[in-house]
Amino acid sequence: LVNMRTTFAAAALAASASAIPTAIFHGMGDACIYPGMHHFSKEIGEGTGDYAKCLEVGNGSITSLTDNFMDQAEKACNKLLADENFAVDEINVMGLSQGALLARYIVESCPIKGKVRNLASIGGPNMGVMDIPHCFSGPFCKVINSIARDFVYTGIIQNIVGPAGYFRDPYHMDRYLNGSVFLPHLNNEEDDDATKADRKARFTSLNGAMLMMFSQDTMVYPKESEWFQQIGPDGTVQALEDSDFYKNDYLGLKTLNEANKVQFVSVDGDHLQFSQDDINNTIIPFLLS
Repeated sequence: LVNMRTTFAAAALAASASAIPTAIFHGMGDACIYPGMHHFSKEIGEGTGDYAKCLEVGNGSITSLTDNFMDQAEKACNKLLADENFAVDEINVMGLSQGALLARYIVESCPIKGKVRNLASIGGPNMGVMDIPHCFSGPFCKVINSIARDFVYTGIIQNIVGPAGYFRDPYHMDRYLNGSVFLPHLNNEEDDDATKADRKARFTSLNGAMLMMFSQDTMVYPKESEWFQQIGPDGTVQALEDSDFYKNDYLGLKTLNEANKVQFVSVDGDHLQFSQDDINNTIIPFLLS
């Protein structure tokens, strides 16, 4: 009985020591005040035993769709800096869908007081998207996506369509690198050497990164983008280890992975269709690691 009590006390102490605040960012078309996000944030707080807050960018659902994505990221950073609960030595950041890109911006570029311990990317399009959501095949979608690729990197579209900031067309990389306002910078594909080095140092300082992909995802194409994979020259999904992004360690993902600090998690379901079991037994234990 004494040993059991000691074990439970040690477990409680360990959980307490691992508990740090968690900043949460929602996906496209969602809002922190919506019941789903409100409940999810509450569960994360209860499960980790510390402060957890969904940080709203602008007015929520509309801003997520219509604002320049770099502007959204900077607003996310400012919102976090304004919350004194995150002015501590370590925090966790987590994002759902496009919110995962905002969370990663906090890791790489936001001048927080301390550092980010863990990054949880839940269905985040880390290598961007190359098709419009729910429109991956068929003649109609082929035409629509072709039109999207022709105009997505124009200044006006980048400024008034939020998701345009992470549209990544692997067949027109020059257009992407020159025209996209956000993802080439977040992924360290663009910018001066000093800025790239700083981003990489911050990313590789993570204690852990969890990349959750949804096996039946109809929102993100390719779904493997959620694991930092992309479509290769032959039109099929390229193995992560074969990509220049990974081999040349642009952001430090290879460094982090070789240190066994990256969890590649696959959930059977459509976009963001994780279960209560996934929250209790995958997400929360990761945030406490």
